[in-house]
Amino acid sequence: MKANNRKITSLFMTAVLTASLFAGCGDGGSGAATSDSAAENGSGAAENSAAGAGDGTTAGTESGTSGDGELTTVRINQAFQSLLYLPLYVAEDAGFFEEEGIAAERSTAGGGPQSWSAVLGGSADFALGDPVFVAMSHYEGGSGVVFASIQNAPTVWIVGTEDIDLSTDLTALEGKTIVTGAEPDTDWALFEYLKDSMGDDGSGFTETQTSIGSQIAPVLAGQADFALSCEPVVSEGIAEGLTEVFSFAEYEELTPMAFSCLMTSEEFISENPEAAQGVMNAIEKACQYIYSHPEEAMEIAKQEFPDTDPAVVEAAVQRMIDCKGYPEHALVTEQAWENNMKLALISGNIEEYPADYSSYETNVEVDMAMEAQGQ
Repeated sequence: MKANNRKITSLFMTAVLTASLFAGCGDGGSGAATSDSAAENGSGAAENSAAGAGDGTTAGTESGTSGDGELTTVRINQAFQSLLYLPLYVAEDAGFFEEEGIAAERSTAGGGPQSWSAVLGGSADFALGDPVFVAMSHYEGGSGVVFASIQNAPTVWIVGTEDIDLSTDLTALEGKTIVTGAEPDTDWALFEYLKDSMGDDGSGFTETQTSIGSQIAPVLAGQADFALSCEPVVSEGIAEGLTEVFSFAEYEELTPMAFSCLMTSEEFISENPEAAQGVMNAIEKACQYIYSHPEEAMEIAKQEFPDTDPAVVEAAVQRMIDCKGYPEHALVTEQAWENNMKLALISGNIEEYPADYSSYETNVEVDMAMEAQGQ
């Protein structure tokens, strides 16, 4: 199966151009990213501030031993502040990075391409988001490594105003209106995959597209019947009376999936092997901790999202634990990678799979993950 080559090049060049902007920010930082230093954040809550402003850190500082001579600073740039990324927050707030000799300096880019561009531009050591950007980099002859799993299932749900059965076909949607994100957003691609796998061309119902995060609003306003969305929006909708009718996270054809991953460069791993292994060890500990200490993990999530109803945060985290959205281990498995590539073909982010540039062997770090799992 092949996708649109022009779209791939356009998306990747957007990331490369953004990287040049990041590279040119200098020590003064930029409003394009916010910074949170886990080593200096006593409460464990995320306190976004302009990179380098007020906390003594900058997004452009080089990785290395911190001023106290004990911890190695590692810069992690996340696409968004998201409940999907709870393993990262647990690694920070439960002290696992510090146990591994790492001072994790977190920043937020505001999008997946921008986060990966921070690595390409040298202002971050790790990006956190959709790992497809690594395959896109290899397609263009560049570098990149899918390093550790952070979200291991397509944690998107269909919710609506009535309880219907979509387990075998989509006939229950006939005459209804369903809202997805805009093409080529992930939830749009998931619904395209679902229609194709169930042999439905979508002619029996109406599809509308909107921006990510606002899909449920038309349903609550009575303008649509169903919508696709992620957490915590799903739990917020359910708290308002909506019903979950389909879970992509439990759809066997697409689970497990490398939905969100830490990504880095080959250069960082080769030049900083101890720090890289320390990051992997911390994420491995965090993944296991979420399942062995779910209540404590929920408390960390509530600290990270103080403006969200605590009951909604608890429900959202529990939903992702129940469907094993959070990985049990940091290793990105071959099946999880393959399922991500299925969506990447639909969205046009890659041209072909399997191919050398999009293969598991080319993209995914295995040895460090296995070492962390055996610690």
